[in-house]
Amino acid sequence: MIRRLGFLALVVALLTVSASPVSAGELDRELSKVKDQISGIRSEMNEATAQQSELSARLVDALDLLEKAETRVRAATTKVERIERELTVREQDLADVRSRLAETFAALAETRASRDEARSEAESWAMDAYMGGGAAQPSIAFSATAIVDVSVGVAYLDVLTDYSSSAADRYQAAVEREASEEAQIEDLEATIVADVAALEATKQESAMLAGDLEATRVALADEYEAQATLLDEVEVAVAEFEGELASLGREEASIRRKIAEAAAAAAATKPRSSSSAGSSSTGSGRLLRPIPGAIESGFGMRVHPITGKTRMHNGLDMHGNSGDPIRAAADGKVIFAGVKGGYGNAVMIDHGGGMVTLYAHQSKLLVKEGQRVDAGDVIGLIGSTGLSTGPHLHFEVRINGAPVDAAKYL
Repeated sequence: MIRRLGFLALVVALLTVSASPVSAGELDRELSKVKDQISGIRSEMNEATAQQSELSARLVDALDLLEKAETRVRAATTKVERIERELTVREQDLADVRSRLAETFAALAETRASRDEARSEAESWAMDAYMGGGAAQPSIAFSATAIVDVSVGVAYLDVLTDYSSSAADRYQAAVEREASEEAQIEDLEATIVADVAALEATKQESAMLAGDLEATRVALADEYEAQATLLDEVEVAVAEFEGELASLGREEASIRRKIAEAAAAAAATKPRSSSSAGSSSTGSGRLLRPIPGAIESGFGMRVHPITGKTRMHNGLDMHGNSGDPIRAAADGKVIFAGVKGGYGNAVMIDHGGGMVTLYAHQSKLLVKEGQRVDAGDVIGLIGSTGLSTGPHLHFEVRINGAPVDAAKYL
């Protein structure tokens, strides 16, 4: 605030100087003050620009980390959903196996009942057959005195034994078959139960991981927003510095002109009217197009394609291919050529009369600060440095330090 008050005081003093006749010595002293003020502001602006560049790089890194975190969260969530689907399938498999096991138990019980029924029927049949032959009971085979009676008893007992043995064999085969199936089903049940338990454990671990990743993503998103907000503040400060420098630059030019006029008058060798030839290049208010590409994004409020925040777009985004030449829009002097925060590699040209043009996101700079250029000179190559989504030229026109719609000057 103190520096700003000092700046305002200096401007008032300069206006006073401009409004009243002063000596050459006073003009020199005022010029020295302006130079000191310009030096101080330029130093502060350089610091702010360095911070702007650092914040831009950190913002790009934060965006990269955020995108990776979002990818990991999506992958973890997808894994949990896949495991839940697998659990549903395996739980249904378990229900089916247990149903089959119950059916096997029921079939085994039915087999046992059939065995018992068959045995009972066989015994009844043999007894009826024996009784029908005249014998009183099956034990006659062991107490008869006649060979015929013994033969009949033995024959009927053989029939009973053969029938019972056949039924027992069938029953035993059924029991063994169903016992084998029961064992297989129980093994399958144990496998499925183990699978379900493993899936449940994996699901819990994946869910915990997804939760941790989501917490990380939220923290990164907050950090990204904080960096973006800080970058906005620094960019506003840089714009203010540039406006002050432009104003002081005009005052410096005015003082130098007055010094030259005073010297000329003292020498009585040149007319006073010789000082206004330098601004003819922009007097018409028309500029050459720096590149031939179409305007993809104009001047005004918009949602920033990287930060996602609504903010002022101070220039024109013009379509171009990486490496295409960028040309000066008018004659002038290069007042900046280097890295400029979110602008990436940028060039600023002072055309006089308070007009400055800016050319951002260049892949390569072909001019240096202090160099004079003519309209149409190649000053750099199209690129995608700084906060940029792809190769293009961001072109600005500033009048007395304030951004204006560049389209009106092309």
